[in-house]
Amino acid sequence: MIKAIKLRQFRNHHSLTLEILSNRVFIFGENGLGKTSILESIYFASLAKSHRTTSDLALIEKDMPYAKMSIKTTKHDYEVVISETGTKAFIDKKQISKLSEYIGGYRVIMFAPEDLELIKGQPAIRRQFLDIEMTQIHKPYLFTLSKYKQILKQRNALLKNLTLKDDMTFFKIISEQLSIEADLIIEKRMKFIEKLNEAFKSRFKDFNEIDNVRLEYQPNVALKTLKQVLNDKKDKDILSQTTSFGPHRDELLFYFNERDAKTFASQGQQRLMVIALKLALLDIYDKEDLDTVLLLDDVLSELDQDKKQKLLNKLPLKHQTFISGVDVIEMKDIQKIELKKENSDGQFKQ
Repeated sequence: MIKAIKLRQFRNHHSLTLEILSNRVFIFGENGLGKTSILESIYFASLAKSHRTTSDLALIEKDMPYAKMSIKTTKHDYEVVISETGTKAFIDKKQISKLSEYIGGYRVIMFAPEDLELIKGQPAIRRQFLDIEMTQIHKPYLFTLSKYKQILKQRNALLKNLTLKDDMTFFKIISEQLSIEADLIIEKRMKFIEKLNEAFKSRFKDFNEIDNVRLEYQPNVALKTLKQVLNDKKDKDILSQTTSFGPHRDELLFYFNERDAKTFASQGQQRLMVIALKLALLDIYDKEDLDTVLLLDDVLSELDQDKKQKLLNKLPLKHQTFISGVDVIEMKDIQKIELKKENSDGQFKQ
């Protein structure tokens, strides 16, 4: 459980200190005061990446040399410092040299308005979702994925310098190495989606008992076939100078009443699907006995009163939940933190 949050020169928070007293926390106030940034800092301090930008330097307050996030939990103190020299991570004041070894000290699941892109956006967004969530559940997946990306980079670099007449011995070795890691990724993704799909269907029924939803994982190539496909398509890859087949081109599809949700589900229905998806992740984490922080950014703004109440009623007691919003909510056993413009000393009304 998170006990305290300290931000220095992070986004629009020059200096912010919050004492967290409850398993449920509601951060509210007018737009533009940094509610989302607080949730983003919790997310970043867990995964060493933002859900809003690929540039760490974008998180530093304007004209400041660095940004610092400090998250104190019941078990450890986590700290991340971002500057021009890079991103450094610490656990209990000890620097962790590899970010891959730092990630996941505490686990996070986040819903944000831009998560509708999971359904509406490009396949790369869905693959990133898979990779982030699977990494938090199963740390070895991160190392397999990193190894695959490293070999893929080598293969693509080699493709840029190959012609159809060159010796293919080394190229075949790299292709075989890539296929070994690919099979591990595909197999793990298949098992993960199978678990997630059942929880996703059940969670959606909590909000909508009439309609049906499901996920479908579509590997770019079938399990145990990539080695042969890469060999058969090597001429195509050499001419295009890139690897055309493999898990880096997998797809995850969302279905609403057996039709493509991207086209046939309304924005409101898509929003409920994404909320159900994030809550379904909690069900998987529960089975793995993983402590998790649930972050819900502006989740209530476009829900009707009935859906709002159903969501609040379904919030887990086991896991800590942070909710942000403009309008105050009435709920038992919840800590309320109000952000106000006139507060300039980093202390906010609680």
